[in-house]
Amino acid sequence: MQERRKQTEIPSMFILYIIVALVVIALAGILLRFQQGLLGIILVALTAGLAFYWIRELSKTVKKSDWSNLLCELHEENGVISLVAQVPGPAENVKVEVMGKKLLLRGGLGFRRIVNLPFEARLTDMRYVNGILSAKLIRRESTAKTY
Repeated sequence: MQERRKQTEIPSMFILYIIVALVVIALAGILLRFQQGLLGIILVALTAGLAFYWIRELSKTVKKSDWSNLLCELHEENGVISLVAQVPGPAENVKVEVMGKKLLLRGGLGFRRIVNLPFEARLTDMRYVNGILSAKLIRRESTAKTY
C-alpha cells in the first residue's frame, strides 16, 4: 500500500519542484534586468512573496484529501453487522481488514478509514459496485478460556 501511495505522491512533488525552479529562474531574470535600483528589489520581494504563498497553497492541496464527507453506514442486528460505505478507486484497490473491534477500509487515491465495530467480528461477504462497498460481518466467537 505504501508503494502505491509513494507513486501518487511523486508526480505531485515533481510538479512542486518544477514550480520552484520556474520561480527561481524568474527571480534571477528580474535581478538581472533590474540590477540596480529600488524597483528591482521591490519586484523581487513581491515575486518571492507570491511564490512562497502559491507553493504553500499547492502543497496543502496536494497533501490534503477530504474523505470525511463520504457515506459510511453501519447497522447491527442479531450479531450481524451490515456496512455500506462509499470508497473511491477501482475495485482492485479496495481492501477490507478486520482488526479486533476495528474495520479498516482502503481504496484508491490513498483513501483509508477506520470504522469502530460494536464487537469483534469476521467478514463473511463483501461487494464493491460503482464506488459503493457493501459488507456483512458476523460476531466472532470468543476464544478466551475460563478456568
